[in-house]
Amino acid sequence: MLNEPLALVPDYDPILTRPCRSDFTFDLFLIDKMFNFMVERKGLGLAAPQVGIDARLFVTRWGSVFVNPVIVKREFPCTTYEGCLSLPGIERGVARYNKITLADGSVYTEGRAIVIQHEIDHLNGVLITSYDDEVKAELDAILENTNRQVEQ
Repeated sequence: MLNEPLALVPDYDPILTRPCRSDFTFDLFLIDKMFNFMVERKGLGLAAPQVGIDARLFVTRWGSVFVNPVIVKREFPCTTYEGCLSLPGIERGVARYNKITLADGSVYTEGRAIVIQHEIDHLNGVLITSYDDEVKAELDAILENTNRQVEQ
């Protein structure tokens, strides 16, 4: 894999919908390849599973590398409209937080917080389209409740 160029896995690849391994090895060459790949495609972040690597690792446009990141605090809920390199042409409204704190104590706000949450979703096997099911479930529950009220 060292000499092979990176490529986005197809959107139906199971690596995109399952949690990634936390025990893995990587080198700076891989990080450099991921960063260059992300920049070439005008991404704000790139998670390892997007390029077929089963690892809890991602890079960001601002040059940070995250290994096994864990969010320990979320503040200021918001809804963002997001796209994804793995799902070209698809955008979704997603519930996020404008301020997050990671287990290492790092605090991120606004755009960076949103990007980190999006990339951590990838590490957990969650795509922006995964939120469609949550929205559908909420709407179904509202509809069911409304139907019950009408029947009474």
